[in-house]
Amino acid sequence: MLAGALGCLALLSACERPFVAPTAPDIRVVAPDLSIILSASLVLIEVEANSFRAVEQVEINGKPLTFDPGRNLWQREVPLQEGLNTLLIVATDVAGTERVDTAYAVRMPFQFQVAPALPSPRGGHTATLLLDGSVLVVGGASRAGGPALPDAFLLPPGAGAFQRISGGLHTARTGHTATLLPDGRVLIVGGSRTDALNAVEDLVETVEIYNPVLRRFDALPFGGQPIRRALHTASLRSATLLDLYGGRGDIRYEPDPRLGTRRDLRTFRITPDSLVALNTLRSAPDLEAAIAGHSQTPLTSLAPGQAGRYLVAGTFFDGPVADDVSFKVDFTRPPQIFISETPPPFLSRTRHAAVRFRDGFIGIFGGTRATPEEALGEPELYVEQARRFFRFPVVQPPLKRYAHTATKLPSQRILLVGGFSLDGNSVIGSEFFDSDFLNEGF
Repeated sequence: MLAGALGCLALLSACERPFVAPTAPDIRVVAPDLSIILSASLVLIEVEANSFRAVEQVEINGKPLTFDPGRNLWQREVPLQEGLNTLLIVATDVAGTERVDTAYAVRMPFQFQVAPALPSPRGGHTATLLLDGSVLVVGGASRAGGPALPDAFLLPPGAGAFQRISGGLHTARTGHTATLLPDGRVLIVGGSRTDALNAVEDLVETVEIYNPVLRRFDALPFGGQPIRRALHTASLRSATLLDLYGGRGDIRYEPDPRLGTRRDLRTFRITPDSLVALNTLRSAPDLEAAIAGHSQTPLTSLAPGQAGRYLVAGTFFDGPVADDVSFKVDFTRPPQIFISETPPPFLSRTRHAAVRFRDGFIGIFGGTRATPEEALGEPELYVEQARRFFRFPVVQPPLKRYAHTATKLPSQRILLVGGFSLDGNSVIGSEFFDSDFLNEGF
């Protein structure tokens, strides 16, 4: 009788045992660090796969991995092509339950080389690729916080030195934008008379245009509420529509101007002989955030005047607080503007330089945090398909600089020019960033 009761109790205990739903194995790539850009064409991938049941098999892109019981890791050498590699990882336990995960690896061998130096050092300038392949460098300041310069230089295709443009700008400026128009001219908008922008009165309201045939700058008449901003970005929505976003500028206008960080998107109409504002600060739409010293880079190759999609990236610093801003903006479906958030770079930065490597790949170079002493040298790469940034290995770091420029040349090289260094002095040296991946026909 007692034995029967105990048996019944044992049966009851077994029946009341909680049911544990089967779960798929957990997958983690242990090595290499796939957030860092790789250079080797064959890489040993090590994967950790854990489950409450034994893991029977792990595959990458349909190829089985070998299990190392001493390290409890699955391993396989995986070939990588240049650019983005998609790694489909499947882990299967003894009961046949699968976990499928996707990892991304970027392979991009690269190097930095010496490029033609500026005739005089500067930061806060612009560098614009002209239709004939020349690079136009405009304005800037000789030191961080210093007065703006009116100088302009030209680097012809394949030349070993910059040439000074006689006359230069009508108004010295720094932190402005220079936009290539479909007819080959370059529109110079905004900026400040000093790199130490402390008052609305420091802002430059006049507009200039560079004529590459005459190799001179001309004043361009302006109509409507003045621009009053610096450290902003500019893009063409069409051959005749210019958009300006963000920057440090007047956030109130008359009768009570006030310097602040702007979030509005103002639009201007370009005519052969004038620039006319189509909206005001109050009527302009706001984009994602108030930001200055950011970058706005096309995600695809765009002809001058062609609407496109852009990656906006930067950081708003308020003392020790860093507010990262990263989003994509799409101007291709007027009159609507479509915005989608993206993960920010690994390092918070402002006044960096950004450039399109190829469609869907954007490189970010340098920049600074809240103070010049925190200037950065580590570049990063945004890959649209992976929807994230990757870090370059620090095997040959470039100069630590900010307020510099990055321009992709027809020779499929990135030209990095000028900027300010850790001590606030301007940089005279230039660098080429070279990689076979920059070749669009690769």
